[in-house]
Amino acid sequence: MENKQYYSCERNNYFFGKLMTVRDFQTEQTYMNSKRRLGNKMLNGAGIVSGLDVILVDNKTFSLETGMALDYMGREIVVSEPYVRRLNVIKGFEENKDKGILYLCLAYKEDLKETTFSVSGSGKSGGVSEEFNRISEGYELFLTAEKPKEEILKLDSLIFETRELYNKDGIKISLEIGRYVNPGKNLKISVIFEKERVEAPVGYSFDIEGEFFKNISGEESLGINFQETEISTYKTFKKNYYMKCDAVTDAISHLKISKKSFKLKVGKDEFTINNDFTCPVSIKTTPIKEIIINDYYAKNFTELIEKVDNKFLYLAKFHIVTNQLTYFIESFEKHPFKQYLYSNELISLLQSVENSTEIITSRNENNKQELEKTVPQVVDLPEPKIDNIVTGVERINLGFNPKVGKSYYSYEFVHGLGEGNVAVVTAIDNKSNYLTDDKGLLVFGDKGIFSKEEISISSPNVQIAAIVNSEKGTVRLGVRLQEKTTAQAVDIRWWAFKPVEIHEEEEDLVIDENVRVVITPNTVRIRPLEQVRFEAHIEGAISQEVRWGMAENNTGTIDNNGLYTAPSKEGVYEVKAYSVKFENKSDSAYVVVSSVE
Repeated sequence: MENKQYYSCERNNYFFGKLMTVRDFQTEQTYMNSKRRLGNKMLNGAGIVSGLDVILVDNKTFSLETGMALDYMGREIVVSEPYVRRLNVIKGFEENKDKGILYLCLAYKEDLKETTFSVSGSGKSGGVSEEFNRISEGYELFLTAEKPKEEILKLDSLIFETRELYNKDGIKISLEIGRYVNPGKNLKISVIFEKERVEAPVGYSFDIEGEFFKNISGEESLGINFQETEISTYKTFKKNYYMKCDAVTDAISHLKISKKSFKLKVGKDEFTINNDFTCPVSIKTTPIKEIIINDYYAKNFTELIEKVDNKFLYLAKFHIVTNQLTYFIESFEKHPFKQYLYSNELISLLQSVENSTEIITSRNENNKQELEKTVPQVVDLPEPKIDNIVTGVERINLGFNPKVGKSYYSYEFVHGLGEGNVAVVTAIDNKSNYLTDDKGLLVFGDKGIFSKEEISISSPNVQIAAIVNSEKGTVRLGVRLQEKTTAQAVDIRWWAFKPVEIHEEEEDLVIDENVRVVITPNTVRIRPLEQVRFEAHIEGAISQEVRWGMAENNTGTIDNNGLYTAPSKEGVYEVKAYSVKFENKSDSAYVVVSSVE
């Protein structure tokens, strides 16, 4: 039976003496299913309702946990018990295994089952007439290497337009730009970076400019800069930036990136784009919500209902390494496109969190103002200077048949502390090993010194060395295998630190009432594990050097350039910026981490 959606507007009319045929009963089922599915599609949408978590059992096997979803035809898909399989037995593996990236998709499926006798059938072999007595609603899993256009999976295309800036040799840079902005408001610009099968470190920079738009600091262009500090063969992330619209009435503007300003560096190779990049933005005095509502209801109903081809539910994204004989899963990402459907109960909970966040922010600001009024003479004590420290995890591949005594190396990567001498500390990192439950151990030195009762981790025992290039500001890690292992990779946690230089003229604390630290943006909302860049300006001072930090532990991380990475846990977190020269001067910004924007 084909997986086809019907939208029937006819139902049975019952009366005494009516002769019911197969057609009447089929009409009854079709009518009820179609009405329910149409309601699911139009009122709820498509996506994961609950569960459907994907867990790696080992480096070849995954488990799909129980859960429920609605597909793009409004049909319910229920996984009633865990489904554990090796990746290579899933449909589509053989055709796509050499692509490097595989997407695990979930689809609705119907099967005929339970044979029974047909009293009026035209006999089959042996004179026995059989038909199927039940239609079983279920699901099937399949693998594809084709990445979907995210804008067709959701309604985001009503708000944002996504355009490619660069796409070649495994490097793809796209821009997601808001279609509309109100005068005096900020326009959100997201830079989407994707890296596939590229082992060298990547860095890029370009300037975005446009009529009626300035960056948050009031400059004519928005400078975008990125340098990869944790090198991996595959990487995908999105960074959000903002430009302020200074128009006063309706207008059409074009954001532009000139080919002269675009610079891409992959390892030692440099690349550029052939043409200038432009994207239109409509400046409207009408509220953006009203424009989106009008655009949605202007859409053709048939387009919303029938254009469901190649729209699937993507449960996981696997990075695999293969040879002629076998394969292994190098890494994976669950629910890569965040196809979630929020229940009313969850939406209500998130709204209550948002309201409490606004109250907390308001109270903090009021308390700050009251403190300034009542105790103007109070000056915060300066926090002690700390060394610049960065950290990361480098995965070193050992191959399919790692040999004891052989050395394996990472690629040279930028540590992020700039030129000069830095110290590097390394450890075997089992916290990033997603295949095991022993998440809490970092092993420094030779783990063989400890007994198996004291320390038992799945990562192989290796000797670790690091080479630091002080001129280029880079690090390269190497390991030597100390024991037999079936693991194909080992994760090395590294820390690099560089002492802060303290000049004699800065040793005495300078207090200047005219000096003020200002962070922009002051408040921002992002999703868990997303990143946002803060900027700090020191008013009334020549020195603009600041030190970033978090007000509390386990509330995310922020690097020396003001790039904040949110934790996986939702909440409201405080970012701090301290003036290096005027240590008693600081400012706070608040980050609302929520799965719902």
